[in-house]
Amino acid sequence: MARWRHEALQRLPELREKIDSAPEIMGLWIDLLIAFERAYERNPRDDSLIARIYSFADWCKKAPRRSDAGHDPLTAVTVGFYEHISSHPAARDDMPRWFRMSEIMQNKLVFAYHIGEERYQQLLANMQRNRHKYVDRESTVSES
Repeated sequence: MARWRHEALQRLPELREKIDSAPEIMGLWIDLLIAFERAYERNPRDDSLIARIYSFADWCKKAPRRSDAGHDPLTAVTVGFYEHISSHPAARDDMPRWFRMSEIMQNKLVFAYHIGEERYQQLLANMQRNRHKYVDRESTVSES
């Protein structure tokens, strides 16, 4: 079993069918983005699932690199997930809880990709206003 699949199953067992059927990690991130957006649309939102998807994203950022983009965890999480977070209004508004301002600024090309400069500047203003909401992701996952 591929390491990424094992890590995803450990964090997201309720998504086993999607994880098992994903042909590669890039395909999985497409499904995880949909699950992430739905978690925000639930009432109440599914904070546990949101936290665990972020946990898997963190693992992907640190995972060994692969030369093929479809199989490279860092490329997959960047293109299939991080670029889209700021496009979803509820997730964008909640970003101060999950990201430090420095992360958003250092990765402008990623977070501004789908929303453009004006909305990116609004995101930065929201991050600044709500920086007190940041919670370390690892502690959030362990509480879930």
